[in-house]
Amino acid sequence: MSRLAAMGPLVLEITMNSKRDLEGLQGTWKLVSATQDGKALPDDEVKKSTIVIKDDAFHFPGLAEDATSRSGTIKLDATKRPKHMDTISTEKEVMLGIYELESDSYKVCFAPAGKPRPSEFASKPGSGHVLQVWERKKKQ
Repeated sequence: MSRLAAMGPLVLEITMNSKRDLEGLQGTWKLVSATQDGKALPDDEVKKSTIVIKDDAFHFPGLAEDATSRSGTIKLDATKRPKHMDTISTEKEVMLGIYELESDSYKVCFAPAGKPRPSEFASKPGSGHVLQVWERKKKQ
């Protein structure tokens, strides 16, 4: 038996769990809170931030002045603890993060590009980490 064939069930589990989470992220989300490098983003900035996720792509419509990138792709690994989310911007900048998904909300914590993945949902001064909480935008 080949080594790849023996890994088949594991590969399938990674793919299915990650696909399920990616499906759960589809839609438009509004930012509820954000902290970068230990400092909270002002409420007026939070209120005007939205993200749209379609398939494995994301983009920030509107202003999104504080977005790390205006658009790109998402790669998930739902088998890790905490779960891994990597974003690749259209400029090919890779940010390593972690995420936790609920039915209508999710939180993420990203390290600055080129830095190691965060191990906890925290943005301490000096870390450069970005911690965000998002809620699904209700259809009107």
